[in-house]
Amino acid sequence: MKYIYLFIILQLIIVQGFSQQKKVSANYRSPIDLPLYLSGTFGELRSDHFHSGVDIRVGGKEGLPVYAIADGYVSRIAVSPVGFGKAVYIDHPATGHTSVYAHLQRFKPDLAKWVKTEQYAQQKFGVNLLPDKNKFPVKKGDIIGYAGDSGSSGGPHLHFEIRDAASQEILNPLAQGYTIKDFIKPYILRLAVYPEGKESEVNSKNKASFYQVEGWGEQHRIKDNKVIKASGSVSFGITADDTHNETPNTNGVYSIELWIDSTQIFGFSADRFSFDESRYINSMIDYGYLADNKSRIVRTKIDPFNKLGMYNHVKSNGVLKIQPGDSLKALYVVKDYNGNSSKLPFTLVGVQGKSVKTEETIDTNSAEVIAGKAFTIKEKNFEAAFPDDAFYTSVQIAKKEEKSNSHFSDIITLGSKRIPVHKNYKLRIKVNETKLNREKLTIVHLDNENKNPIGGIYEAGWMTVNTRRLGRFVVMADTIPPVVSAVNFKNLAQVDSLKVLKVSLKDDFSGINDIKPSLNGEWLLMDYDPKNKLLTYEVDERLKKGENIFRLIVTDQCNNKTVFEAKLNK
Repeated sequence: MKYIYLFIILQLIIVQGFSQQKKVSANYRSPIDLPLYLSGTFGELRSDHFHSGVDIRVGGKEGLPVYAIADGYVSRIAVSPVGFGKAVYIDHPATGHTSVYAHLQRFKPDLAKWVKTEQYAQQKFGVNLLPDKNKFPVKKGDIIGYAGDSGSSGGPHLHFEIRDAASQEILNPLAQGYTIKDFIKPYILRLAVYPEGKESEVNSKNKASFYQVEGWGEQHRIKDNKVIKASGSVSFGITADDTHNETPNTNGVYSIELWIDSTQIFGFSADRFSFDESRYINSMIDYGYLADNKSRIVRTKIDPFNKLGMYNHVKSNGVLKIQPGDSLKALYVVKDYNGNSSKLPFTLVGVQGKSVKTEETIDTNSAEVIAGKAFTIKEKNFEAAFPDDAFYTSVQIAKKEEKSNSHFSDIITLGSKRIPVHKNYKLRIKVNETKLNREKLTIVHLDNENKNPIGGIYEAGWMTVNTRRLGRFVVMADTIPPVVSAVNFKNLAQVDSLKVLKVSLKDDFSGINDIKPSLNGEWLLMDYDPKNKLLTYEVDERLKKGENIFRLIVTDQCNNKTVFEAKLNK
């Protein structure tokens, strides 16, 4: 009964102490004329970054008009085969914000015409353009483009952002007056408890313990109602997701809190962040667990060189000291932006540790990298030079060389894919003697059965690359040129009725590096969509009546080249 009263009081304290993130009404309109349903939330946990906006569903098809949310002017237009694809940036002086509309299918006509002119002037598909503020003024409700699937998009949607114009920090759009239909509480899926230090234990072991969570809403619980016994210092982690009404997808949560008795020791909320902070996600999560299980756990412990500003109410860096005889009531509180809340209570019992002292040994097959300091590892057949602040905390880096007769170098082990690296470091691998053209060589990251080329430059018997990966590496060769084939036309074909010409690009290994299209000897603009391995030319006045010579030179990362040529009749 005493525990029940204490738990009720604790929950009342938390509810009273929580005030939902306030909405700031800037009188913005919606960027689309459909109800707002999200397929991605602000601050959602993604690969190496936090999601920098919201993904708005557009009915599963391209071409939906996209509108300026307020008066302003177009300050930037970007086109890229990856990332945001086709994107428009609008500055709004009245509010001090910049709105961003990405993965567009196409721009509105006057923007499209100017962008095309600039692309031909630069002879590049990918461009980053900064028009004068007076060139493209916009009014609230003006169409600025059409929703699409360009860049690194996984299907038609509008990626929408609101930024602070001065700092370019990204703001949660739901704080700017936008609302979504969401009465569904988040789901808590997993709890983790980590011993911090060699003398700490969780359930009599000096390693992390993971607990499956069941239930829903206010009634989450550890499966089988397990009591957690610990000694020394521990930190915690949680996996949680959210869903919205009338949408099938899983989204990220807005905030996470951890309370011990009546004291909050950890908080995280997705209100705003800068792009410079985004990669700190790899410190916030259990990166090793992600590498092993393809699932993310948000940790309470804050590493010494984690500079993320999205934390709040953190005590002792998110680490809790437990004494023998303690009985602590812990409570995780997870919320979405609409204030729907889910809770996971659990009990921590302090016990006496084993106090087993382990004999210190020196591992000659590893090197300790002290967080914050530059460090270089030099071995006979490889070198690795890490800059300052390459790691979030001090790490032990394993190092090993294995002879290989089927590659162009030893197989190198450098650390583990379970260790995150914040900054690029320089990796050098000695190349075996070979008569092969050196430009065909590439450093490859080995991940189980996957071979991932990461490039590199050959010089004086060594391959060098800048990378953030750790794990196993080897030098391999790519001697096979890209495969280029026409999709909807043939050589000597009549193309009068075609509005677009499509060409398929495929590469065996190292990936496409350069594309040079031309028509009748002049550079030709073609949209490149690498995720679909497709080049597209929208037929215009450059395709003359009579015979036209279409030529395409495609080069991969190892300088293997394919020349494709076709005669087109109009």
